[in-house]
Amino acid sequence: MNLSFWLNKREYRLSVIEKQKKTISVELNGKTYEVTVAFLNEDEILLIIDGKVYNAIICSNNSAYRVCINGSSFVVEKKSVSQILGKEKPQGQKRDVKTSMPGKIVKLLLAEGDDVEEGQAVLILEAMKMQNEIKSPQNGRVTKIGPNAGDSVETGALLFTVE
Repeated sequence: MNLSFWLNKREYRLSVIEKQKKTISVELNGKTYEVTVAFLNEDEILLIIDGKVYNAIICSNNSAYRVCINGSSFVVEKKSVSQILGKEKPQGQKRDVKTSMPGKIVKLLLAEGDDVEEGQAVLILEAMKMQNEIKSPQNGRVTKIGPNAGDSVETGALLFTVE
């Protein structure tokens, strides 16, 4: 899974590959780290990176993640691709949302035909033992939902369509 995020106006590019159960390889801006992950509860993760132990607590709302690591706190803003690139938001066009990694659909939050706002969660996908809200990329109506709750999905599977 490849991600980009901005922290203090600096871009970070992150690549995450699951190596084996509870172990991932993380490449951050060209440097690779082997990370052991233990999920303590829904919001708390224990990370072992190059022999150092990090206790991470992650809280999320619609606009940002607050991440506390060993007592230091960071805010990571959630932005749509159009916000990041400074482009106009595409309105009234069909947008398919596909998964970037295999996982399991935990819960459907909306149904076909429901109106949706940009950034509103449509479903919850569990991947690598983390539950992720998959959000609408634009305002519109959910015209199709591919999987049902409990279904497993492969990389590239259609999750939902918004028009």
